[in-house]
Amino acid sequence: MAQERPEDFPFTDPKSLRTAAVICHRNADPDAYLSAYAMSSLIRKLAPWCRVTIGTPGGVTALTAKLSKRFPHEGAEKWSEDYDLCVAVDVGDEELLDDWRAKMEDSRGVKVLVDHHPIREGGVYDHMIVDEAATSAAEVVCRIFFRKGLDVERDVAQALLEAIMFDSSHLTIAGPEGLRTVVALLDRGADLAEARRELRMDPDYGEVLAKLKGAQRLKIFRVGEWVASTSLIGSFQAHVARSLVYLGADVAVAAGESEGETRVSLRSTQRFAERSGVRLGKDVAEHVAAKLGGHGGGHATAASYSTKVEPEAAVDETLRRIASMLGYELKEVT
Repeated sequence: MAQERPEDFPFTDPKSLRTAAVICHRNADPDAYLSAYAMSSLIRKLAPWCRVTIGTPGGVTALTAKLSKRFPHEGAEKWSEDYDLCVAVDVGDEELLDDWRAKMEDSRGVKVLVDHHPIREGGVYDHMIVDEAATSAAEVVCRIFFRKGLDVERDVAQALLEAIMFDSSHLTIAGPEGLRTVVALLDRGADLAEARRELRMDPDYGEVLAKLKGAQRLKIFRVGEWVASTSLIGSFQAHVARSLVYLGADVAVAAGESEGETRVSLRSTQRFAERSGVRLGKDVAEHVAAKLGGHGGGHATAASYSTKVEPEAAVDETLRRIASMLGYELKEVT
């Protein structure tokens, strides 16, 4: 399905909308939730009488829970009715909708994807507004606001700014369009210092422990000029993988068992992505997940997947894929 014009959203007569759901991915991060918060405002500008629910299958992250107090909205972890409009934001992989996916597929309502992950054909959506060059889903939501000539109120501008900052590592990897969007949000009352404060969170004891254990258990590999590191940890895999990159690895893989499945998180430096051409989401996570009977995806420097195989086997397969992409033999450093 081809990408469609932001100005054509919601692809149906707004007068027909009575109920809508804006759905995040499982364990929603700030970009997903805050983009959904802004999308809810957008829908209500088009149809003020429409009741909008934010769908949060599998709940939200700790930071998202904190931000949801600043940006509160009616939410639901379970599908409760047949909505006239279903908008999935920042989903990446339909499997991350959990049981909302099947409900959405059976729904009579219009189904729209708003995202910045690579498009996958043959999904449940009727329409897609996707920009793979954007560093956040919030940028795409902003574009819909601007193209439709809708006002962005101050609290919505603040939510969108914080979503963009979260997914762009506080703007360090934001592109020109993303930076122009940030300026536009600042012009509408968003505050950069406030965003920095609200995105700051004291580390959870479990997160600290996981990072330290992850460092204790790490293995180091050379792949040509690159340094790869791995660690097996039962929780906070994304945080551990990120911390291994902070320690100096070019690319890191952290895996562990959680809720009956193996979850694998991958992180790399921007330098690795640009010079090697390896995109962790499309080239590694999607490929390995498909091979191992799981599902996953992500971005060039951050990705994840879930599978039923053992964590050790998942890590080994991930390393083999990275080494194959780079064209070098994998050598463990002892």
